[in-house]
Amino acid sequence: MIDDAYPVPFTIEKRIAPHTLVLTNRSGERLTALSFSLLGTGSLRTSAPLILDPGRQVRLVVTGQELPRRGIIVVRWFRPDGTEYLWRITF
Repeated sequence: MIDDAYPVPFTIEKRIAPHTLVLTNRSGERLTALSFSLLGTGSLRTSAPLILDPGRQVRLVVTGQELPRRGIIVVRWFRPDGTEYLWRITF
């Protein structure tokens, strides 16, 4: 059985200096257990809430050299039905 496609619920606003990403929950769902991981070199700072309600935002500040070549952010969340999702963001 194939489920219907689920669109990524975020829009991203990228700012260059410092590398800042602002994610906005554009879905009508409350997203829970939200977490972020940086793969590659650098560091990631966020004051991310564990829950992101519709229309709310979270800001990620990433530092490191050659982020476009060496960095990937992985976003993890759960939908209201308990389904886990992962999404990767490149610079």
